[in-house]
Amino acid sequence: MLEKLNYLFLFQRLIKEGSLKIILTNVFCLAISRDYIIVDIKNIKVLKTIVEGIFPKSKDEKIKSFFEKIDDFKKLLSEISKIAEILVKEKRTFILKYNGRDVLIAGYDARGGLILKNIKIVDKLALIKMLNEVKN
Repeated sequence: MLEKLNYLFLFQRLIKEGSLKIILTNVFCLAISRDYIIVDIKNIKVLKTIVEGIFPKSKDEKIKSFFEKIDDFKKLLSEISKIAEILVKEKRTFILKYNGRDVLIAGYDARGGLILKNIKIVDKLALIKMLNEVKN
């Protein structure tokens, strides 16, 4: 997954002014600008259904979806920490929103922190609620 971020950065470099928005009404909104990647999740259940429809499990081997890999909070934060380091090097920022509210900021604008370097959890309760919906 970390290698695929390079493709996102290549695409992001093409954006000189303005932004690109992909909106699936009442499900999610993805906004990409020169320095920011913003994901606003509105309905996790529908989003999970869409992702599982696009990436179906094969009969021979069980492929874990992204949602099944989030078993514990510590593992999730370690993956986000790796991504945040890459974002800082590229001077980019990722913002995760849940129902329009900032939940997590990772990368260049979230510098600092002793335990969570380059990650800022803005709304802990909303993050926990979102992760609980992902697990169910």
